[in-house]
Amino acid sequence: MIRGGRNNITSAPAFSKDAKKLLLCTANSVSVYSVATGLKITSLEGHTTPVTTVIVDLKSDDTFTYCWTSSLDGKIHLWEFSEPKLLKAFDTHLPIYSLVMIPSHVSCSLIAYVSVEDYSTVSKDLFAQIRRFILIEEPLPCGDILKEMEEPKPIVLSPSGELFGVCHNCNIHIWNASFGAPKHLMPKETTLRHTQLISVFAFHPNQKILAAGDVTGRVLIWKDIGNGELASVKSEDDPESSCTTFNWHSAEVTVLNFSSDGALLYSGVKEGDLVVWELDTGKKQLLPKIESPLLYFIFSSDPTLSSGIAALCTANHCVQLYNLLSDHEVSEMQVQVCERNHQPDNDGVRR
Repeated sequence: MIRGGRNNITSAPAFSKDAKKLLLCTANSVSVYSVATGLKITSLEGHTTPVTTVIVDLKSDDTFTYCWTSSLDGKIHLWEFSEPKLLKAFDTHLPIYSLVMIPSHVSCSLIAYVSVEDYSTVSKDLFAQIRRFILIEEPLPCGDILKEMEEPKPIVLSPSGELFGVCHNCNIHIWNASFGAPKHLMPKETTLRHTQLISVFAFHPNQKILAAGDVTGRVLIWKDIGNGELASVKSEDDPESSCTTFNWHSAEVTVLNFSSDGALLYSGVKEGDLVVWELDTGKKQLLPKIESPLLYFIFSSDPTLSSGIAALCTANHCVQLYNLLSDHEVSEMQVQVCERNHQPDNDGVRR
């Protein structure tokens, strides 16, 4: 378990490509921890206001380890985080609340999509925007506006890097970043509509499937996303419905993530309850309760770890690391790895 002070966890963390390090946004810096020991290795210092996003660049290898960060200071930074060393800096001149970077196999240009706040806008109510920046030499152009909203929302990128989206009230707005990428055309938008406020969503790792959680505790599964507007208001037993529902939680869903193979879906709520669902059958497995409200839930990307190590960020300012499929203890110091064997029992409850 990695613990820290009041400002220890301000946004979702990120694993290094080899799953040996965990990067945490900690106030105005990013702290780099060893997964094996739970000890802080180094920190990335350079932003002047809270860091809102850290993204590990999957082009990293055994020699170079890159990550991107964004901050309320309006800056986007590229780091070599093992040294550590700041390599590039771009200034959007707007406070950034969320950032996604489009991978090179989707676009040959260096493209960032950011969730920002702009009080110079003409609208009196819509101060938040989703903007696209093509990261070229400074100074940056003002960026293309994709969406205007009342307040900034976190942007979610699909594992393939082709889709990204935001939830806004009862809708999820999704863009296809690969559409017109070579010519820098604006990405194509799809809207998923629901009857309740949506609190969190996640993309399937290898199919056009999206899972969303709402404020009532329901988990929704959309299939064939990206093909025009879809709605969840159809009856669940409608054979033509594009959306199915998993029901168990009694409170707002706060964390949601697919396993690396896409067969399982993990959902959790602020009370610390965590459930794993079989996507094909809808069978559920109740996992031992986490003794703190759940804020973030991410997997490592190391394929040798199967479903990988998961980091559960909680409201008591700590990160709990688990190996989700094996009884392997990663650390005998500050990092605790608990046994998880996610094969649903007949009654759906882990003893």
